[in-house]
Amino acid sequence: MKILIIYSSATGNTKAVAEAIAKSLPGATLVAARDVTENPVGCDLVFVGFWAFRRGADLMAQRAMGHLHGQKIAVFGTCGAYPDSEAAQVYQRNAAAVPAGDNESLGTFMCQGRVHSYHIKSQHKMESTVQPMTPERQARLEEAEKHPDEQDFARAVVWAAEMVRKAQA
Repeated sequence: MKILIIYSSATGNTKAVAEAIAKSLPGATLVAARDVTENPVGCDLVFVGFWAFRRGADLMAQRAMGHLHGQKIAVFGTCGAYPDSEAAQVYQRNAAAVPAGDNESLGTFMCQGRVHSYHIKSQHKMESTVQPMTPERQARLEEAEKHPDEQDFARAVVWAAEMVRKAQA
């Protein structure tokens, strides 16, 4: 089975998840989203990893997904939010909607990851209009700093194996 894993990563979170998935799938090819310039040929399954940006996938991951046609796709991402939160679900839904309709979407996966310091500083400047820095939000950001961790990688590997089974069905 020919498997391609495309990832975009600003802080290393998504790259680390992509590497964990690649390590679990012998023969899988790992490539940075910036290097995807055309539809890959002969793939049985394409994973696409993104970091959360403006309620969806980051722009580099979106660009890479725009090149995909006629593929079986599994989309995964990282964000500062808890993976089971409404925000994470929005990121997943919006990211999964990016690839063209001639692709087959097999599923999505989200895991928590540290937030880039630039975004935290930007949000502090706009906190009165966007999101106030509540104790709960501070706790979430502190927890995000610990991720992705070994449990996140293990969950990603289990999810990836399920995506392979779906692609083979």
